[in-house]
Amino acid sequence: MRILVISPLLPIPPYTGGALRIAYLVRALAREHEVTLVAAAPRGTAIGRACEALAPVTVKVVRAGWVPGEPPSWSKRWLQVRSLFTRQSAQYWTFTRALQRAVQPEDLAVYDVVQVEYSVLGLLPIAEQLPLVLDAHNVEYRVLLRTAAHVSPWRRTWLRWEARRLRRDEETAWRHATFCLATSQVDAEEIARTSQRPVVVVPNGVDVDRFPFPDVDSAEPDHVVFVGTYRYFPNVDAVHWFVREIWPRIRAARPAARCSLVGMDPPASVCSLADVPGVDVVGTVPDVQPWLARATVVVVPLRSGSGTRLKILEAFAAGRPVVSTRIGAEGLAVEHGIHLLLADDPVSFAEAVIQLLADREQRWSLARAARELVEREYAWPRVGEKLLAVYRELAAGGGR
Repeated sequence: MRILVISPLLPIPPYTGGALRIAYLVRALAREHEVTLVAAAPRGTAIGRACEALAPVTVKVVRAGWVPGEPPSWSKRWLQVRSLFTRQSAQYWTFTRALQRAVQPEDLAVYDVVQVEYSVLGLLPIAEQLPLVLDAHNVEYRVLLRTAAHVSPWRRTWLRWEARRLRRDEETAWRHATFCLATSQVDAEEIARTSQRPVVVVPNGVDVDRFPFPDVDSAEPDHVVFVGTYRYFPNVDAVHWFVREIWPRIRAARPAARCSLVGMDPPASVCSLADVPGVDVVGTVPDVQPWLARATVVVVPLRSGSGTRLKILEAFAAGRPVVSTRIGAEGLAVEHGIHLLLADDPVSFAEAVIQLLADREQRWSLARAARELVEREYAWPRVGEKLLAVYRELAAGGGR
């Protein structure tokens, strides 16, 4: 089939979890189909590397003032303000504005099916006769509602209002789709219940081959690591909560413990956490693998978000034990005490980290089980096969 994939961002280089997902899935589709990717990219972006990395996918770039995963710009703020005078959410305007001019119904006649990345792109003017596959990376309105619980009153008001508009946009887009893809069973159940459309779970994955499984003793003693881009607010909130509420309890029990905060573009508020004893704000790194290899324990103290966390899958692949909140591990087929430890309050989270720092056998047991899980369920080739199965069903049904 001739498949058009529409994305609000160019997924190479894969700075975010969403970009990583898009890059792997379009390459998976290209194993059996003719795939064209239309993606937005900031002005001045060189696209040669993306074309090479995504081959044989045909890449067409639409220039945009802002794309998801980039720091806020005047273009984004203007679109957010503009959204105040419309029914659509700010996310609809910021994600689709550049693509609205580039994706018109008359341009789609040469394709057999269209796949859109992120729910709000399902509101683009796509010809009704074309099958539409909607890849819902998250249930986005849920991210905003959870974030609203941890911000200032004025920002809480905005987020709750935006969440109502975004929920309406997402639910409308889900109903437009022929198939919806969800990253987890939790998201799939909500999308199916709301839209009455078929929903297939195509989870996020990990490149297992990038992470050779090490011996548990190769980690640096008492080294706690967090990994996540700081362009995503739930990660900023997570490290503040961890360092302010949890880390002092860990240091009291393990005075030699060190914490490394790894991730792209830490803001000033995160950089200031380096003043806390034992905390190192590493910031942007070319590759997270060496930092995971050095970690005794990887922490995922998220209090908001949706979908599934690639940071957990990467830690599992790297053979590193994880302590996470339940929101952080939401949607993954994990069991507490088998694949990782789960804790939702500062005391129990700190106790879980302290327990793992002291217990080599438990670290080793969790690491083995988690690695087996990602090899069985979350390796990208297996994930890609699940997506290809959706398209085989579409082809067998003549697009229905």
